[in-house]
Amino acid sequence: MKVMKKTKLKVFSLFTGAGGLDIGFEEAGFEIIGATDIWPESAKTMLLNFPQIPFLCKDIRQIEPAEILELTNGVYPDVFVGGPPCQGFSVMGDKNSADPRNTLFESYARLVGALKPKSFVFENVKGIQSMFGGRYLKLVANNFASLGYDIHIKVLNAKDYGVPQSRQRVIIFGTSLDTTFNFPLPSFKQIGKLIPQKNVGDAISDLIEKDSSFSNHIPLDHGEIVLQRYRLIKEGGKLPPPEELPEEIRRQNFGNTYVRLDRKKVSTTMVPGNNAFPIHPVLDRSLTPREAARIQSFPDDHIFSGPRKEQCKLVGNAVPPLMAACIAESVLDHIHGKTLEKSENLYLQKNTTLDTKAPTKNKTQKEGLKFIDLFSGAGGIGIGFCAAGYKQVFSADFDSGVAKTHRHNHKDIPFVEGDLSNKEVFNTIKKDYGHIDVDIIVGGPPCQGFSIFGNRRFLNSKDYNPHDDERNKLIFTYLDYVKLFNPKWFLIENVPGLVSLDDGWFIKSLIKDIEKLGYKNHDYRVINTADYGVPQKRKRFILIANRTGNIIPWPKPKYFEAPEEWQYPYRTVNEVITGLDTKSSETVYKNHTPMNHSEDVKERFSYIKEGLKLNPEDLPKNLQISRSGKKIQSFSKVFFRLDRNKPSPTLVPGHSAFPIHPWLNRQLTIREAARIQTFPDEIEFLGSTGQQCKQVGNAFPPMAAETFANAIFKAISNDWNEDSTSNLAYYSLIDKKPS
Repeated sequence: MKVMKKTKLKVFSLFTGAGGLDIGFEEAGFEIIGATDIWPESAKTMLLNFPQIPFLCKDIRQIEPAEILELTNGVYPDVFVGGPPCQGFSVMGDKNSADPRNTLFESYARLVGALKPKSFVFENVKGIQSMFGGRYLKLVANNFASLGYDIHIKVLNAKDYGVPQSRQRVIIFGTSLDTTFNFPLPSFKQIGKLIPQKNVGDAISDLIEKDSSFSNHIPLDHGEIVLQRYRLIKEGGKLPPPEELPEEIRRQNFGNTYVRLDRKKVSTTMVPGNNAFPIHPVLDRSLTPREAARIQSFPDDHIFSGPRKEQCKLVGNAVPPLMAACIAESVLDHIHGKTLEKSENLYLQKNTTLDTKAPTKNKTQKEGLKFIDLFSGAGGIGIGFCAAGYKQVFSADFDSGVAKTHRHNHKDIPFVEGDLSNKEVFNTIKKDYGHIDVDIIVGGPPCQGFSIFGNRRFLNSKDYNPHDDERNKLIFTYLDYVKLFNPKWFLIENVPGLVSLDDGWFIKSLIKDIEKLGYKNHDYRVINTADYGVPQKRKRFILIANRTGNIIPWPKPKYFEAPEEWQYPYRTVNEVITGLDTKSSETVYKNHTPMNHSEDVKERFSYIKEGLKLNPEDLPKNLQISRSGKKIQSFSKVFFRLDRNKPSPTLVPGHSAFPIHPWLNRQLTIREAARIQTFPDEIEFLGSTGQQCKQVGNAFPPMAAETFANAIFKAISNDWNEDSTSNLAYYSLIDKKPS
């Protein structure tokens, strides 16, 4: 009788890194049919260890489902596994809720939604549960649940599964099946070639006798001062307090770097970094990548590629393979219907949602910092501040389309529709909200009068009073509300032209008025939103003032046009609009109806190369004349095609003013423009098409607003002033020098 070979369930790996999940699932009986990561060292490491597994080295935000199927020869995965980067949630990071990496889960979900695996495993740091009020965990759950997956969530500790390391991680398991699922119970067992270890000594003691010829066993060449510090640390201990150290080697105790492991205990959490691993239990040096890999439960035959610092990152970021294997066994039992007990840790049922509104109170926000958004437009600044945990008192704008958009998207936030310079509107706001203690007012008074595209006449007369100029009226109206509410802080956003207006005389006059209101502490800059993760080079004037004595905490740029090796490059258009180029996407996403261009216009667009504007001389004669009989000219905004591999130039309002799609012969849709502006997809723009385009084009990007909101909150909660702000804060968070 012929025995039928059992077909293995197929796994596709996302955010593969060193392959910890891949090893675990393979040893538990799954077949890995493909993997992907943006990191070249991940690709090289997987090629070294799994040459038979197809690998796509590409940004997940730019990966189409068809590319995955091409990689797998048309085989659909049964399971997706992966752990998106966690720096935005990690206690080791700067806890930035506006970190673009926080939303990489959307690309994970997009691929799950398109390829419909039976289930998926999503790993992240424990901090995702609580940081920013747990908002992101709810967003992740809602996103996957909307695709038809029950969501199970539990914090697992690697030490409970034979890994000699205390490493807590949130594991999210999603399933479209109706069978029972339970996370693995604690165990101490071998799975395939993955061997459990009780403690650090059992895991690495034999490596003392090995030299650097043993794979990845490369010791760091420490300096003499570091070695002197190491000699003072007892097994299982930390560096003594600075006052107990000889003066020449003093420093602050710093995390894992100055912690010596104990042979009889499990390790602390391995974290990535060239010198971030803890100290060897008995040798005066930090762990080698191989020793850390042993503690992570990697087998010795798994080789890590690249220079030592890259090896450390590969090891420190990985999911321990043995814990992954235990999870894989539970997934296997679930898919085969072998789990008989009632499901536990069910967080959210398929096709249901959780309220994702940021909480108004937690242990640091107390009752929540209250803010008002004036001249709100589509609410870009307000969305950013709400996302950072502030409580919005009300928004105000005179535009009827804006009013519809706000009331549709923010039903619980009052909206004042009217001209803010009107006395009746002012008195109504005073009556309804004047009693509220407001922490910050934000807003961007209409800027056409200050724009470099406007008809502003140079004025330098000593008799000129900016208060008498109608074009300045609304910025002084803003100050009227500052005077009314007397907030602790306020922020004004406007176009860069405001700085040079009237040869700088206007901004000097504005500052004098601000100081008369009691805000002696103020600063302004022209910032580029691309520096803060917005895929758009959009320069804006920002003025921040407070009456609290705190420093003005300009957030340090995190993205760069010409980055150094350790820096992040500007984000690109392709990162945010991939997946919106299909006909089916037009019915999935709101505000995603392309303009109905004529065949002549589409053909004209086809002659415009990516990243360039139209050269009329490239057009055939029949396309050189418009329908009105005029010769076609190269208008930089209208006849400009975006480059998918670069950030967009500044988007300007007007449906016909949006640039051309990088690879389609049409202009951007409102949704694509909103993505470039970093609006969440759940925000729907209402009003006429022209009003919707104006709302998107005029907005301040929510992601940049959230970055500034986080910086101001940190200045308030830490009471940063000139004397109390630490060097570490300046080093990692605050940009001291003007842009």
